[in-house]
Amino acid sequence: MSQTISIIGGLNADLIMIASRIPDRGESVLANEYLEALGGKGANSAIATYRTCHQKPLEHERRTADYAIATATSNEEQPSLVQLAIDGRGEDSIQVKMIGAVGDDRYGERFIVELKENGVDTSSIVTVPNTRSNICFVVVEDLTRENRCLLKLEASATWKKEDFITAKQLGGGTAPDLVVAQMEIDKEIVETMIETAGKAGIDFCLNAAPATPIGERFYRYLTHLIVNESEAAIMSGRDRDEVNEEACPVIAQEFLNRGVKNAVITLGERGAFYANATGSDHSLAFNVKVKDTTGAGDTFTGAYASDYLRQKAKGIWDIKSAVIRANKAAAITIQTVGAQDGIPWADEIDNFNAPHKAPGSIRFNSTAANA
Repeated sequence: MSQTISIIGGLNADLIMIASRIPDRGESVLANEYLEALGGKGANSAIATYRTCHQKPLEHERRTADYAIATATSNEEQPSLVQLAIDGRGEDSIQVKMIGAVGDDRYGERFIVELKENGVDTSSIVTVPNTRSNICFVVVEDLTRENRCLLKLEASATWKKEDFITAKQLGGGTAPDLVVAQMEIDKEIVETMIETAGKAGIDFCLNAAPATPIGERFYRYLTHLIVNESEAAIMSGRDRDEVNEEACPVIAQEFLNRGVKNAVITLGERGAFYANATGSDHSLAFNVKVKDTTGAGDTFTGAYASDYLRQKAKGIWDIKSAVIRANKAAAITIQTVGAQDGIPWADEIDNFNAPHKAPGSIRFNSTAANA
């Protein structure tokens, strides 16, 4: 039986500058490299969600699909390259649908083509006339590969609460099995999505990035909440320097007390902390050479979401297993420059065997029953 994950979020054109260091206030720094890429937490998560539960297409399958797309008479008739590649393989029957908005510019058309080539259903992406696609400026520090992002909403800013008041609207016409959303759009619209899903009994995964505190009453509708340390601080009402290794179990428990079923705090090179009613624990990161951390969190979210639905179809749920798999996916992603190019397929995650990073000074009090 086919299952559907609906990804609701931003489709952003990433304009990337790589420099020796991040400029200080009022300072200009000469960049070493300039790149343009398709990104946005919505697009990145959609591709990650699809790839992480399907095998990478073989080369001859890609050639066949390329020909089918090239000879299609209209954009609506163009088949998904990846869907053609996986037909008959008997892989996980998880479909991924992108709910998004793009401008009528050169980026908008590229998004639809790129997502379709990665197996994502693009039928619910709206092209907004006389509007630009979202733009994100990304500065990457060459040595550390850490990044800073500045986002300007354009097409996504046209959404209204009324666009997400029924279960079918969350899935572009059909109620999905799982909704994955970020906070690159207006907070009240996100809250509307959360409440609509909760009242309809639809699982909801919120990657609260960039973080904006939501109303207390909406937490009870969240099946999954994924945040990094900065986002955990904002969502829990703390200063950033208050979020450390010792605080993670406390913060995660606060989220559970608000009604969240599963809470995950990602910790970058230190892995991730997770908690639910069965317990809590820390999952170490993997030791790889980092080239670009852009999109790592989106890849983590996509891999986590797809694994959740895969497990649910089997009648099980092991959060530890999902977090480990998501950590592996993120570790593969950060070895490539660009938010989407390095997102791994399921078989690449299965074959990943890098060692864990040394735990160092990290100390968590585990209460996990499955640790």
